[in-house]
Amino acid sequence: MKKKVLFLMLPSLVGFFAIYIIPFIYSLSYSFTDNAFKMNFIGINNYIKIWQNNYFQLAIKNTFIFTLVSVPLIMIYSMAVALIMVYIGKKYQFLKNIVFLPVILPSASIAIFWNIYFDSMNPMLSLIIIYVWKYSGLNVMVLLSALTNVDSIIYDAANIDGASFINKALNITIPNIMPSIFFTFILSLVNSFKIYSESFLLYGNYPDNSVYMIQNYLNNHFLKLNYQNISTAACIFALIVYSIVAVLLIIEKKWSNKIW
Repeated sequence: MKKKVLFLMLPSLVGFFAIYIIPFIYSLSYSFTDNAFKMNFIGINNYIKIWQNNYFQLAIKNTFIFTLVSVPLIMIYSMAVALIMVYIGKKYQFLKNIVFLPVILPSASIAIFWNIYFDSMNPMLSLIIIYVWKYSGLNVMVLLSALTNVDSIIYDAANIDGASFINKALNITIPNIMPSIFFTFILSLVNSFKIYSESFLLYGNYPDNSVYMIQNYLNNHFLKLNYQNISTAACIFALIVYSIVAVLLIIEKKWSNKIW
């Protein structure tokens, strides 16, 4: 049985290593060399130099400001919409299609629409609104599925005991859908780094300083063939993201063990 499972997983594992792991190893090796031709080992000089780069500092700051604001917003919005749809979704099934539609809309059409009607809006606010609107559909579908799978008998028992809405939310709803909340949070975190396509279409390679993010920094240095700079920045950013996800996994595991 294990051999069959490994055999079925083999194509995915090969693709994962070929597309992600091996290129990341190459990038890591580039970050410790002087250039792509000589490949002389220079230790952590690239890391020291890039941390002193004003544009890298600006990109990191803006990226984390965007993530810290947009991810909580999209989680709150997604949960609110999912809760509303639990109560009215059976009567208005078309609402699911409306909520999910932005996910499949091309970024170019969104950018054209935004340039026509909201061109004067603050760039950071524009990206936050587009992100919440476009990527909340997946979150809503996941949370809605989790909410509808919570046994109604538990709520009936809580109602008999006189539990308030807040007590039911804190002691029944959230614990039962916590794995889905955690999954959508990670999904939202990852999607927050995909806003570059909309940012590029709206503001180009060199946008306003308020929305100059790590993806702009990487893309601009890629066009300059500055592989060492790209590799170093990518490795630093990957380490930060992986550390955040690892901490979240630990918190989720402790929460699950406490609840279950």
